[in-house]
Amino acid sequence: MKQNEHLRCVNRQEALMNKYVIILFSLFLASCSLSDSKSAEVTFHIPDLPEEMKQLAVTNWHVVVTTVDDRKEFTTKKNSFKASVPVSGITAVLAYPAGTWGELKPAGFIVHGNLKAHNCLTWDDGFAAECMGSALASGYGSENFNFTLFQQKLVEKSDGNPWTLNRDIIIYALSYGIFNMNYIKKSESHTLSLPMSGTGTWYSGTPGCIQQFEQSGGYINDLMITEGENIFINPATEKSITIYADRLTWICISGSTGGLSGYW
Repeated sequence: MKQNEHLRCVNRQEALMNKYVIILFSLFLASCSLSDSKSAEVTFHIPDLPEEMKQLAVTNWHVVVTTVDDRKEFTTKKNSFKASVPVSGITAVLAYPAGTWGELKPAGFIVHGNLKAHNCLTWDDGFAAECMGSALASGYGSENFNFTLFQQKLVEKSDGNPWTLNRDIIIYALSYGIFNMNYIKKSESHTLSLPMSGTGTWYSGTPGCIQQFEQSGGYINDLMITEGENIFINPATEKSITIYADRLTWICISGSTGGLSGYW
C-alpha cells in the first residue's frame, strides 16, 4: 500500500514538473515571438536636392516603406518623417521628390540592424533601396547578406551612377536568393538627340549622380539613355520628359513633345 502511494506521489510530481517545463517553454517561445515582431517609431531625414535642382518646386515627397510582410506609402511636405519599422529584419525606405513636373529618382535607406532614433536617407543609396524594396515585395527576407558591400559595389561597378545598372537582373537575383556581385551589370546605353523647341539645360532625374544636357537648335542634344526608365528635367521651366528604352526601341512621354518613338 505504502509503495503504491509512493508511486502515485512520484507520478504527480513528474506530471507537475512536466507541466512546469511546458509552461516555461511556451513563455520562452512567446517572448521570442514578441521580440521578433517588435517595431519602433523612428525618424528618417530626407537629403536636400543638389544645387542644380534647388529651383524645382517640390510639392511633396512620395515615401515608400517596404518590409517582407508589409508595404506602406504616404506623402509628406517636410524633409523628415516618422515611420514604424521592425527592429530586426530588413526594411527599404524610399523618398521620391514630386511636383507638377512628375517624380525624380528616390533617396533611400536600407534598415538591416543599423536602426537609430534618427536615420538619414541618401541619394547614393536610392538605387540599392529601390532594388531591395522590390525584392522584399517578392518575399526575399534574408539577413545573411553583406548590405554594406552590396551598396559599395553598386557604386563601383556603375562608375558612380547605379541608375545605369541593369535593375531587373539585380532584383531577380535578390528575389530568388541567388545574388552575388556578378549579377551587377550595366544596362546597354545609347545616345539620343531629342527634337524639342527652345533652349536651356536639362538634367537627368537622378539627384545623386546628375548628368547635364544642353538644348539648342531644336534638339536636346546627346541624351544618354539606358535600357529601362530615363527621366530628364529642366529646372528653369519645370518641364520633364520620360524615355523608356529597350534593346531595339525607345519611346518618349512628355507634355511638350507628345509621344515620340524610334529605333536604335
